[in-house]
Amino acid sequence: MRAFQLLLLLAFSAVLGSCAGSRFATTPPAWAFWKSNRFDRHGLETGRWRTYYDDGRHRPYTAGRYRHGRPVKTFQYYDPTGRLDRTETYSKEGYCEVSYWHPDGQLARRGPAQWVTGPGKSPRFYWYGTWTSYEPGGQIAAVQTYVDGNITRAETYEQGQLTQVELFEHDKRSRVETYSNGQLIKVESFDKGLRVGTTSTL
Repeated sequence: MRAFQLLLLLAFSAVLGSCAGSRFATTPPAWAFWKSNRFDRHGLETGRWRTYYDDGRHRPYTAGRYRHGRPVKTFQYYDPTGRLDRTETYSKEGYCEVSYWHPDGQLARRGPAQWVTGPGKSPRFYWYGTWTSYEPGGQIAAVQTYVDGNITRAETYEQGQLTQVELFEHDKRSRVETYSNGQLIKVESFDKGLRVGTTSTL
């Protein structure tokens, strides 16, 4: 009876393992459903995923989950020293909030992004909307605006005061405004990234 059960288990494993195809040598067998880094029958990542800096799996690089090739819930990324570098918290349709962290664990930068992937699509990850950067003490250092992965506006702050605003067209500066004590003091104009004029407002 035990021999029959063993034979049945081996046959069942062979059938499920055939779904992995040529990836069998680089991913866990399909029957090892409790292990990470698996693919679904369409060849897309699914379930828990872990990657490492080293072959011995002692220094984690990423930790998260996929559902049919699309990341879900929260992905964590670590630097080579083991400190948390950034997190990506996903909602529906690949939209996520990305947070970067200072070495002491304080928020360094945060903003929205989208991960586009799936059958017949080339994977693409891009930023959009408003991104805010923070000093280690918590003060705002910069605010940037992105449209479809391209920066359109960048604000720079020093000790909580706005000092500069840069406007962009096709990723090239088109206008730079300089501020002092909250007052606009200079405007520079650019054409295809090259400065063509400067105006003092004082």
